[in-house]
Amino acid sequence: MILLHGYGGSIHHWEAVASQMESHYRVIIPNLTHLYMSSDKLFFTVQVEVLAKFIQEHFPHQRVHLAGLSYGGALSWALATQHPHLVEKVALINPMVTDPVKNFLLKELRFFFSIPLNLKSIYVMLSTPMGTSFLKKAAHIFRDERAEGAISLERLRGRKLQLVAHMIHRFAWILRSEDWQTWNKKLFHYRGECRLIFDDSDLLFNQDAYLKFAQHLGCEDLVILQGAGHIAIKSKPDIVAGHLLEFLHTQPSTRKIAK
Repeated sequence: MILLHGYGGSIHHWEAVASQMESHYRVIIPNLTHLYMSSDKLFFTVQVEVLAKFIQEHFPHQRVHLAGLSYGGALSWALATQHPHLVEKVALINPMVTDPVKNFLLKELRFFFSIPLNLKSIYVMLSTPMGTSFLKKAAHIFRDERAEGAISLERLRGRKLQLVAHMIHRFAWILRSEDWQTWNKKLFHYRGECRLIFDDSDLLFNQDAYLKFAQHLGCEDLVILQGAGHIAIKSKPDIVAGHLLEFLHTQPSTRKIAK
């Protein structure tokens, strides 16, 4: 079982879920930071191929189970679509959908990730009141403050703010550089076993975006969470782990929608 964290996330986000799955599966949580923030920019498609090579080298002649959160969910559906011979089942938890910028709920996210700003411009903008407002809203989406503690934006200055600006700049480049229409076409041909788990009040993508994506992928096995937020593996690990184990133990012919 390979678990993929989100962009800017951490392997530690999966710890509580992984601890409940380790008695059933060999659980691998690769650190994806080197893909997201490597010195050389890597297209989304290239990142998918790097992960495919990782699976082929470490699990030769095997098919693995995949579960991915957010951007890790996008890498998971891309791996399953591009290399179906490597993936047995795939679970997507609040995954990034295709054409992500168009589907972002937060208008500030659509702005920051659609306009080709250079790194210095992003840093300057984050230093303004508008930038602080954007960071507060982004933190509300991407951090589970109950588990990680409230973020102190007042201390986000200098090198720390530069790091955040670099992450945004790199993520924007990845989103703008990828040919999402090609992936849209590939998704139509996916025929594997998939479960989509999403929160009904996720602040990154709305329910319509997830349902449209599920229909596009042909993923009929849906689990709708309530009150978990975007980082569901941190906020409700017991529930997520239960749905993952149930999915992996379910026969392929069983399809359902659960809440």
